Amino acid sequence: MSYNRSSLKQTIKLIKKSRAILKNTLMKDLVEAATGYKVIHFNKNNKNNKYLLLELIKLCNILIHSFKTKAITRKIYNADLNIKTKSFRNNEIGGYCEFKIKDEFYKNKTKFKYIQEIIPLSNSGYPDLKIITRHNKLDFIEIKATSKPNIGSPRDFYYTPGSNSDKKINSDASHLLVGFTTKQKGKERFNLIGFKIVDVSKIKVSLKPEFNTDNLGIYAPDTILFQT
Repeated sequence: MSYNRSSLKQTIKLIKKSRAILKNTLMKDLVEAATGYKVIHFNKNNKNNKYLLLELIKLCNILIHSFKTKAITRKIYNADLNIKTKSFRNNEIGGYCEFKIKDEFYKNKTKFKYIQEIIPLSNSGYPDLKIITRHNKLDFIEIKATSKPNIGSPRDFYYTPGSNSDKKINSDASHLLVGFTTKQKGKERFNLIGFKIVDVSKIKVSLKPEFNTDNLGIYAPDTILFQT
């Protein structure tokens, strides 16, 4: 679909207005508006939620125990995920923790009575995992990793309506975020030193619209004035 300059002006005005209106939007409202499914507040005093939280903490502690002194390196990452990553930062550590949570659960499944299955959700985007518990209770899980939990960036957490995320969320459920705190010791060596578990229904997000392109768009033949 093409645009004309007049419609572009009107659209940008609408974007600016939407940005102001959607500042500090609750994730639970955003997800429900985008998918039709509710993000249920995680009441930690609920008996079943207590069981889930305890077992999720147990899983996270297994990862902390494994990687508090032993570092996660590019070599370990590539070998375990059977890929060759181009970059190796906290984003990749988050992806590795996502893999290890599922991996450690099935290695130690007899130790878990409430969680029945952990299912990775294919493709990129929010959320990362689906947990099935006793009585077929379903919860969605997002995994993050950061070395600077007290310093914020707008891209620390994001959700894109109309993307893969909308296909992944197919039921009313609680949504939890597990955020691992990392410490980098030397080049491409990360240790896990702690974690937080967050109720996503209480997270507030803001709209940050942007226009973007890739290198093919930047360096198209008709844009170049000079090259060597």
